[in-house]
Amino acid sequence: MTLSLGREPRVVAIVSARMASSRYPGKALAPLAGRPLLEVLLERVASCPVLDSVALATSAREENAPLCAMAQKMGIPVFRGDEDDVLRRHIDCARHMAADHVVRVTGDNPLTDLETLERLVERQLDTGSEYTYVPGDALLMGILSEVISRPALERSWEKGQARHRSELVTLYIKENPREFRIEAAELPPGLYRPQYRLTVDEAEDVQLMQALFERLAAPGKIVTTREAIALLDAQPELARVNAHLQHKSHNVRSVELDEEVRRATGLHRRGAEVAEVAENKRGGSK
Repeated sequence: MTLSLGREPRVVAIVSARMASSRYPGKALAPLAGRPLLEVLLERVASCPVLDSVALATSAREENAPLCAMAQKMGIPVFRGDEDDVLRRHIDCARHMAADHVVRVTGDNPLTDLETLERLVERQLDTGSEYTYVPGDALLMGILSEVISRPALERSWEKGQARHRSELVTLYIKENPREFRIEAAELPPGLYRPQYRLTVDEAEDVQLMQALFERLAAPGKIVTTREAIALLDAQPELARVNAHLQHKSHNVRSVELDEEVRRATGLHRRGAEVAEVAENKRGGSK
């Protein structure tokens, strides 16, 4: 696969993954239709045309060597950094990749939606914002990425405390929204299903993802988020496989903070206005 390196500003997707996991160690290598989960995700993200590059960010622990070897075999750059300071790992990886803007993709989400990702990048660049994301409980579906400028990540680390440097990379931004230029985006029509859990954190999540890919995957094909949602709509028994699981506390906290961000910035109203303008532009170009 070939990734463009020439555009300014430079937009790089950083896929964060490790072998360690408190609930399902080694999930990055869980097989999906015969291929490791992380390989499926990296190929998916690398297919997105709005990106200048994609990198795997993992920790320096030896146990992550198989993940590094996999990415390198695919031609994906690898950065190995701090095990626990996830924010620092993203910053150092962004610097290593000369990224002006980072698209943050978590290794737990093999069905990260590419249509939404493209819209987020376009919104970030069009508005000159420092953080662009989809507010609300769609986050809990496990299909979202988010876009953060490198300076915003750096300020978050410099001003934040230890609790701002763990898995919830944008915690400082959401707790201090007046310090940043923030833009809201909306999910493309037809994707909002908060009752579905498409992230991978526990054994039942792996079971569901394997069932989806067994039915939808084919050689050379990128399984779309829409296809997975349509299958769950048609076969609701599949969604019940992991419906009983609890979401990670930091993700729930992130959703709770969205209301504070909205009150501080008028975010949702402005986001809807920008979305309408962008949609009109798309319609006019057809």
